[in-house]
Amino acid sequence: MPASNQNLAQIHTVRKLNQLLKTLQEVKKKFEAFASGIKNKQLYDAIISLAVENNQYANELSSLIQSLGGEPKAINLKNENSFEKRIAEKNVLDVCEKSEMLLVKMYKEVLNESYIYDSLKKMIGYQLNGVMGAFHKLKLLNMLQK
Repeated sequence: MPASNQNLAQIHTVRKLNQLLKTLQEVKKKFEAFASGIKNKQLYDAIISLAVENNQYANELSSLIQSLGGEPKAINLKNENSFEKRIAEKNVLDVCEKSEMLLVKMYKEVLNESYIYDSLKKMIGYQLNGVMGAFHKLKLLNMLQK
């Protein structure tokens, strides 16, 4: 691939990764915000675990973006208060399911890019599997509590 095409592909990849990074950061903040209102210890732990996992993946993506010569874009913390602070425990699974669908969509968009390297695909794939696995555990926990 000529250098100019390779540079354009890298810029496009960084842009996609930054979109995914922003989504991970937003979901993490959302989970942290409404976890404080959850009284069930197991559900609280599961939601916080999702937030921690999203933070880990966001940190990995930030490092990857920097290694590609890009600048990781952080979410605007001024809007942090826009996240719902309290949510009824019965609605937690619905909110988590919507977040899962959004994250899966974003990950698949990155994976479907023709420009990304195999090593990048592996990392994005393992993160996607981790996200889906974490949400699956949350769903199982919810089913066991019924």
